[in-house]
Amino acid sequence: MKAVLKILFLAVLLTLSTFANTHLNILKDLDIDKSFMQTSYYQQIKQGINERQIADFTRTLKNGYKHIYSIKDTIKISGLPEIFLYLPMIESGFANHAVSGVKATGVWQFMDVTAKNYGLKIDKYIDERRDIVKSTKAATSYLKGLKSQFGKWYLALMAYNCGEGRLNKAITQAGTDDLATLLDPTKGYLPSETRNFIIKILKASMISKDPNFALSKDATLLNQPVLATSKVSVPGGTSLKQISDSIGVSVKRLKDDNTHLKFAFTPPNTKSYHVYIPQNKKDIFAKNFKPVVANNRFYSYTVKSGDTLFAIAKKSGVSHKAIKEYNELKNSLVSVDQKLIIPRSDQNKFQSYVVQNGDTLEILSKKFNVKVKDIKDANSLASNDNLQVGVKIVIP
Repeated sequence: MKAVLKILFLAVLLTLSTFANTHLNILKDLDIDKSFMQTSYYQQIKQGINERQIADFTRTLKNGYKHIYSIKDTIKISGLPEIFLYLPMIESGFANHAVSGVKATGVWQFMDVTAKNYGLKIDKYIDERRDIVKSTKAATSYLKGLKSQFGKWYLALMAYNCGEGRLNKAITQAGTDDLATLLDPTKGYLPSETRNFIIKILKASMISKDPNFALSKDATLLNQPVLATSKVSVPGGTSLKQISDSIGVSVKRLKDDNTHLKFAFTPPNTKSYHVYIPQNKKDIFAKNFKPVVANNRFYSYTVKSGDTLFAIAKKSGVSHKAIKEYNELKNSLVSVDQKLIIPRSDQNKFQSYVVQNGDTLEILSKKFNVKVKDIKDANSLASNDNLQVGVKIVIP
């Protein structure tokens, strides 16, 4: 019996020792002095790791599983510590559509100016803060620059959150860059958001190494590859529908993989632009995709008083359905001074329609604001032809 108890006691000591060494390595990776383990902040982090915290951590990983592998890979290549995976986890919960109250956007919550300084494009057609690949590369470059400026990774993390100027001021006021000193809430050297930010990142990293998580099946979320994407170049103004048709992937899937595109087409003001497609579709894309010359394929139209979507469609010679698709309109309502992108391409001048019970040429003429003659000409209908229910026709 004594022998069994001794073995159990040694096993507990070994577990505690391993746990402590793991935490020490985490601190070391961030250039935090090991004396931090003697502070109340460390004790609060360690004691705060419980079943609820692990469940919250796991839920966030599941929400962001699609991006985790790509982010981890880029972080590893850039030479940043692995713990930096938890920066976007805390900043945005890995939500690529996240927008803060001060308009920080994307997984990495880049502000407009900082994003542009690191090569991310933002205009009326694209917001590359939502391009997982490009934004992660930009974030690692920014963080490496902060590390070079402040000398320690944990300071780079805090500067990322509150800004270089604010951190410099805090260090000057404190007379030291010691983490425990900077975290003192009574002194208020740093904003509470930044103090909580570094604590949350440390806690997330420690949870990832906690036996209750590390030995669970959910731990595979941190290393589970998802269906990889390939970057391909297409002419400016190419619709996702055209790419979708060429590779047999839904437009929805393409939108999900290309959240940096504000519309369902690539920027018409560039000669070419990149799109991410499933990696296993790259050969099919090379074989099937036929680029369309993109010169002047689109123009901008400002909605005027009295305009309707159908009137604009008639005026432009483009179907209202195409205009809705390219502007991602949920309905046919438009408002004065609203900017619309109007495609010029002939492929968008017709839309398919399945004849419904009760339809006549006159009814369709009024419904789509198109002349009866134009519908007949587009479908080679004689004057006495009746419309058959279920038949697909085109509406100019």
